[in-house]
Amino acid sequence: LIDADALLHPWMQNLQRNRNFNDFVDANTCRRIIANYYGCVSYVDFNIGKIIDCLDVSGILEDTIIIYTSDHGENLGTRQIWGKLNMYEESAAIPLLISGASIPSGNVCNTPVSLLDVAPTIVDAVGLNSMIDREGLRGNSLLKIAKEPDQVDRVAFSEYYGPGADRAAFMIRQGNYKYIHYVNYEPELFNLDADPDELNNLYRDLRYENVVKDCDTTLRRIVDPDDADNRAYLDQSALVEKHGGREKIIDKGAFQGSPVPGEKPVFVN
Repeated sequence: LIDADALLHPWMQNLQRNRNFNDFVDANTCRRIIANYYGCVSYVDFNIGKIIDCLDVSGILEDTIIIYTSDHGENLGTRQIWGKLNMYEESAAIPLLISGASIPSGNVCNTPVSLLDVAPTIVDAVGLNSMIDREGLRGNSLLKIAKEPDQVDRVAFSEYYGPGADRAAFMIRQGNYKYIHYVNYEPELFNLDADPDELNNLYRDLRYENVVKDCDTTLRRIVDPDDADNRAYLDQSALVEKHGGREKIIDKGAFQGSPVPGEKPVFVN
């Protein structure tokens, strides 16, 4: 539900000004959006059932590995935020279910993983493990991770340079801590075991000073945030200029969603 008293991080406040979805949501609209969202979930659920039934009828269900996942979550009004575009659990956490003859049944794996692990999983499933090193695939096979003891200190990483944000954001999940680094903004640190709703930013708490330093060091082993942000900003600026500059692009109007391959976007003023 919409929390009128939600205190947003300054990076999020800026994003909200650029993508002000919540300005158009009242109590009735909120109920309709949530109902539609649940309807979409039920529709996906129904179609997954049809796929599983088809595999079963075809006699190949027991020889098939099924991975159910997503590229992002949905804020659904939490913190007055709609859509995705941020590093909080509502957006950054994704479902990940695996089934198959070689997967432990009914097991919950608490090792942090990400979508980077999907490609190594696919090549592992078809016996082409040599591709992992040859192609430089990052991540590890989920088929192996599912059978191993939990690796709670494994790091999950995410980054965002997209619409609405004036500077990039980076996130790591390590153990029970989530660290969010915003370029040119103060970071956030959350203890997800004690604070699963991410309401208490521990960044300024001196008791967590070493945790912040460790998380920042871990992040910088993966990426230089300032360099990555600067290169993305320059690339985006060059793309704007290529298409005639900011004013010309704004004059074109907006379009809803990326067009499918082979189609052109339809702009609406």
